[in-house]
Amino acid sequence: MNDSEIKVLLVDDDEVDHLVTRRLLRDVPRTRYDVTWLSSSDEAIQALRAGGYDVCLLDFRLDARTGLDVVREANHVGCAIPIIMLTGVGDEEIDIAAMSAGVADYLVKGRFDAQNLERTIRYAIEHKRTQLKLKQYADTLEESNRQLVQMHEELAAKNAELVRLNEEKNRFVGMAAHDLRNPLGVILGYSDFMLMSHRRGEPSSLLKEGGVEIVNMIRSSSKFMLSLINDLLDVSMIELGKLNLDRKSTDIVQLVASNVALNLVLAGQKNMKLVVDSDEGVPRVDVDVHKLEQVLNNLISNAIHYSPPGTTIRVRVQGGRGAKDACGTAGAEVILSVKDEGPGIAAEDIGKLFRPFGRARTVSTGGERSTGLGLAIAQRIVEGHGGRIWVDSVVSKGATFFVALPVAPSEEKEEAA
Repeated sequence: MNDSEIKVLLVDDDEVDHLVTRRLLRDVPRTRYDVTWLSSSDEAIQALRAGGYDVCLLDFRLDARTGLDVVREANHVGCAIPIIMLTGVGDEEIDIAAMSAGVADYLVKGRFDAQNLERTIRYAIEHKRTQLKLKQYADTLEESNRQLVQMHEELAAKNAELVRLNEEKNRFVGMAAHDLRNPLGVILGYSDFMLMSHRRGEPSSLLKEGGVEIVNMIRSSSKFMLSLINDLLDVSMIELGKLNLDRKSTDIVQLVASNVALNLVLAGQKNMKLVVDSDEGVPRVDVDVHKLEQVLNNLISNAIHYSPPGTTIRVRVQGGRGAKDACGTAGAEVILSVKDEGPGIAAEDIGKLFRPFGRARTVSTGGERSTGLGLAIAQRIVEGHGGRIWVDSVVSKGATFFVALPVAPSEEKEEAA
């Protein structure tokens, strides 16, 4: 608003009163009033809704509606123009009602001069400006409070996550140290024994009295520690977001067959069979071959470790469809499964399997040891490929682990062709 020119909306159905008010405004020194005259409540409401005025002088008596009706309608549509009520009689009830409705001030016609009118308009405009500024401050304060609450909630969530991660780290380190301590003790004890024998000049008697078995114990413990350390490093790198996948188009059927062949010796030690079955036309999948081999080797070796001698492990490769997306489209998948004839996994233990150091109560049938990290690593590798891993099992009826890998759109089109 320019202080030297004020835009006034004058609403009065009496033309004489309108002319009197206009003349009074013309008599005000130093300020020019640009007056727009309207005579009906409908026109007034439309003008107040449109805005563009600094102040409104509104007659209490109009047509079918009173000035109070117009004020209430203006408030309803969010009018920000200060309204000064004009009336032909001095009525305290009208005065109170007008103020309650939200008018800036109240004047009785014939009882004010140019000076009174100018001062009332000026105060009404300044008061409205102050109200708007206070509302802006209140809105800003409310938004700041909302942001502070949100930041507090986010901070609380992050703190809770840090606490969880710290507890997980402590548990992780404690269990790792526990698992490393025993094999290290075995190595140290047998090494001391071998050194003492050597100092006594009895190296040959050591070999005759179980030296080969001692060396095998050292080798077994060392192999377990190396496996645990490798798994710890894998988990550490994955948790740091450094799962780097070198993906390329791969024949999954051939990859599975090769991995099964590598595990035939381990299965043969327990007189077990490894059977591979695959569908025709299984599409190629973009995968990191070495990482997927790590997943397959874990699933197959687990099946061997936890199945009784003389049983059969079945590895299957098949095509399928994943869950439908928001558009109702289901993408093509390649599904790998490893089915054993072991003791199965209790329902309450299944949730533990894919956690670091999460072990079921099932005991291996050949005394094999597990780091408790293999399935956690496998899950992260599969999910890094955009896939899924899960298990179906019934106690005493074996377990089947599944891995579903998405097929690239180009491979899906070739399969359809």
